[in-house]
Amino acid sequence: MDLRPHQREAVDAILRALELPARALTPERGLRTQVVMATGSGKTLVAARSAEELHANRVLVLVPSLDLLAQTETAWREGGRSGPMIGVSSLRGEEVSFPNTTDVDDLLDLSRQQGAAITDALSSIGTVQNEIDRRTS
Repeated sequence: MDLRPHQREAVDAILRALELPARALTPERGLRTQVVMATGSGKTLVAARSAEELHANRVLVLVPSLDLLAQTETAWREGGRSGPMIGVSSLRGEEVSFPNTTDVDDLLDLSRQQGAAITDALSSIGTVQNEIDRRTS
């Protein structure tokens, strides 16, 4: 899918923000950035394209609603993302096509079952990452 000019500009800015200088080590907690764009401007597409161009194995996406959680999964799949996804939400069963939980132990178990650290965790609960960091450090 082709990007609009403002979306391409955002992807390029993300790539610059996450670029490491030559011989630099990745920070212990990984590389992070935040994207702020208007409603309907294509944040989900920008995020999916950025992850693709960065060859990112693990991506944490935070969304503010259950509707956006399901929408994000659909958009990422349509954008070519084929890896495992784990949701941190109350969605269950037929509401979404990937596993979801609100329990940190279940989240860690799911991530281990899928053979990765927390991979594409689509989350509306901001404190989960802190708890995961605490339990896995």
